[in-house]
Amino acid sequence: MARVFLGRDEVLDRPVAVKLLNPVHGGTDIGDRFEREGRTAARLSHPNLVQVYDAGEAEFNGRETSYIVMEYVPGGDLKSLIDRRGRLPGRQLARLGEEICAGLEHAHERGVIHRDIKPHNILLDENGHAKVADFGIARALDTTQATRTGFFLGTTLYSSPEQLQGQRVTPKSDIYSLGTTLYQAAAGEPPFVGQTPIEIASQHVSKSPAPPRSRGAEVSGNLEALILSCLAKEPDDRPTAEEVRSQMDAQIRSAAASVGAAQSPAALSPPPPAGRTGGDRPKRRGGLLAALALMAVLAGIGVLAAPNLLGRGGDQNAGSNNAGQNNAQSVASSPTQIGSDNGGLTAQAAEQTIREVYSTAADGEYHTSYGLLSQDFKTSEAQTQAQWANTFADLQSIRFVEGPDAQVSGSTAKVTGVTIAEKVSRTERNTVTWRMVDEGAEWKLDGIPSFQRDIISG
Repeated sequence: MARVFLGRDEVLDRPVAVKLLNPVHGGTDIGDRFEREGRTAARLSHPNLVQVYDAGEAEFNGRETSYIVMEYVPGGDLKSLIDRRGRLPGRQLARLGEEICAGLEHAHERGVIHRDIKPHNILLDENGHAKVADFGIARALDTTQATRTGFFLGTTLYSSPEQLQGQRVTPKSDIYSLGTTLYQAAAGEPPFVGQTPIEIASQHVSKSPAPPRSRGAEVSGNLEALILSCLAKEPDDRPTAEEVRSQMDAQIRSAAASVGAAQSPAALSPPPPAGRTGGDRPKRRGGLLAALALMAVLAGIGVLAAPNLLGRGGDQNAGSNNAGQNNAQSVASSPTQIGSDNGGLTAQAAEQTIREVYSTAADGEYHTSYGLLSQDFKTSEAQTQAQWANTFADLQSIRFVEGPDAQVSGSTAKVTGVTIAEKVSRTERNTVTWRMVDEGAEWKLDGIPSFQRDIISG
């Protein structure tokens, strides 16, 4: 739907993130939602929300294009942190939870529901503080309903029962999604998982989650109870953002007291940066032109057609910042390469690398996925990371239903498998053979010698 570029505001000499709507969506319902995102987010200004600096339309590559210029947050997202570190300890979880709730409280007070709270949309700054991002499907409480009755917007793994059933969405719906996010951070996995979105949705509606501590979470009984209260099936049974924030703050104080910390609770949860003033806002045209200038360079090196990893051919639209984030069944992966006893790379490591190529790309972590390509593959098929991101433009989720299975021969490996790829307009069953090479003592994807696509639906 949109591309996100790193740009620079030359007026204030700072990096910015520039979100650019794909031209094909202009004048559509998606285009309307994109414009609402800019207007909605611009109403909000809080240290724990990603700040929107500018929004509008401008000419880009010869076409009138909608854009949003936002604060650049360099620390990655909560999903990546969980993937790297596994379960987060209670003290860190309470601090992050308090910060997320502070941002949500600010939004809810101004009549804005986020609608898609999940680990992918919680960004971390250079000091590890949380900022809620992507109000792309948010709507104001005081406007007409932005979606048709029964039309679902959000991510199945993290959505509230009422949202999944097409019922009225309220600020308490964000609290449920917050509960699923905190649960995953505590237990290392979401409260409900399944093979299909329908299976997951049914559990959200009718099944009670297992207590996080029964799944290895290192949290206090009070924090566990707070997370479970956020996951109440009935909205009225859930706390407000203000109530959750207050209880998280109490958890921080309790943790400090229990270890006899000499520092104050404020030191355990550092004060947010000073609020922004009007003078901190970049001049509209100057900031935009600077951002678009860099975008033009980035786009210029990524305009060559790249092969679709899911199949040779198909649409070559620009990469979406949400394509991987809405992946409810992305394959779990680990960046660790597993070596054999004699110093070589194992079949297991080749299989794991293929899983990681797909799972990181589906999660929108294009830099990580691109790093798993061999130099020959990059030279011949995907010369830039932008080109690589383009191959996943319409991907919503992907999972392996067979394999991957690897056979190693010296410094090369052949991996076979079958995937189900959920795309925007269709569902595919893909039977694939991948070629891997040992490059720098790690398996890298070197080619796709065999690919068979079967359209299941769409």
